Amino acid sequence: MTVTFKAVVIPGNKHQDGTYPVKIRVTFKGKVRRLPTTLAAAQADLTRQLRIKSPTILNKTADLIARMRGALEGISVFQLEDMDVDDIVARIRDKMKADAFRLDFFEFADAFLEGKKESTARAYVSALSAFARFLGARTCDINAITRTMAVSFADFVKGEEWAVRGKRKARPVKTDGSAQRYVAMLAHIHRAARMKYNDDDGKILIPRTPFENLGLPRGISHGQRNLGEDVIRKILTCEEENPARREALDAFAVSFLLMGANLADLVVAKHPTGGVWTYRRAKTSGRRADGAEMRVDVPPEVQPFAKRLGSSGRGWWLPRLRNAGKGSVAARVNYNLARWAEANKIPPFTFYAARHSWASIGRSIGIEKATIDDGLCHVGDYTVADIYAEKAWPVINAANRKIIDHVLQK
Repeated sequence: MTVTFKAVVIPGNKHQDGTYPVKIRVTFKGKVRRLPTTLAAAQADLTRQLRIKSPTILNKTADLIARMRGALEGISVFQLEDMDVDDIVARIRDKMKADAFRLDFFEFADAFLEGKKESTARAYVSALSAFARFLGARTCDINAITRTMAVSFADFVKGEEWAVRGKRKARPVKTDGSAQRYVAMLAHIHRAARMKYNDDDGKILIPRTPFENLGLPRGISHGQRNLGEDVIRKILTCEEENPARREALDAFAVSFLLMGANLADLVVAKHPTGGVWTYRRAKTSGRRADGAEMRVDVPPEVQPFAKRLGSSGRGWWLPRLRNAGKGSVAARVNYNLARWAEANKIPPFTFYAARHSWASIGRSIGIEKATIDDGLCHVGDYTVADIYAEKAWPVINAANRKIIDHVLQK
């Protein structure tokens, strides 16, 4: 059961100038279809029986036939049993269209980033800039991106990161997972393009998926590192005299004591009511049916940190975090956390480490994963049951109390 191809002209099918249009005859299961080409054969290119004899035309049609055969690669014998000649022709047409399709990856990426949050767009721009440096140009056809290219790009990012570090002292807040993170961002853009230009009816203009199964080791950023209970205890109990570092440590401590609350949520936090801080986690509020609502019992240990951050019972709960001055709040806080870590001979970390440490310490002392998931209010493990079942806040807050007591050894 094979598909055969042959370049032919059809007797009686002439152009007005006397030439014959060249077609590719496709034969499968005894049925014939003829696919048009842009070639035309003059009388001198044909034998008396109207068979093509021109070497130029034969070479060009051989290339076309090779591409058509390539379009059928990967079809098993069992699949062929369920196909007819029209299925074969449709697959060839789609493949040929995909080969002719051109989409500049960077132009699509720019359109993709329109309307994104500034912080999100900035992260993607960093990845795209690194990709442009790798290519040596800010242009690339999306179907020219291959798996080998993606792996080479990851190696380039790793090498570039170390080259920068070799020229000057590395910033402690620089993450180790840049290669994997950048590749993941490019993969997300590529996936968005496939969703836009491919469809369920079989139109496959972007057939490759070059960013999957690359075998890249998962990089652990400073923010994702579990600091361990000894470091957390040191943060909660240390006497830091430097005002900027003190502020950063206070913010970190508040985050840990409130189940790893994000800095973005603390900056806009309103005063707790009845000892309970109720808010919607900004990072996942738009991706959860419950609006990512959180109801956190505020432990008494939070009070001294909140007071130093300006808590007075009026206005914003932690107003000093809003006074960013030059640069963003996150940049200021992370910079000073890095300086404190360096001064105390602790591996560098960022504000987000409070969240990872809260979860890791909780697991280490036997708190159920489902309870930790609820406390983190992440979107990854969100299930149908979560849509209908209200969170057991007494259980979640009891777990937080247990983690705090364990760290402070109460």
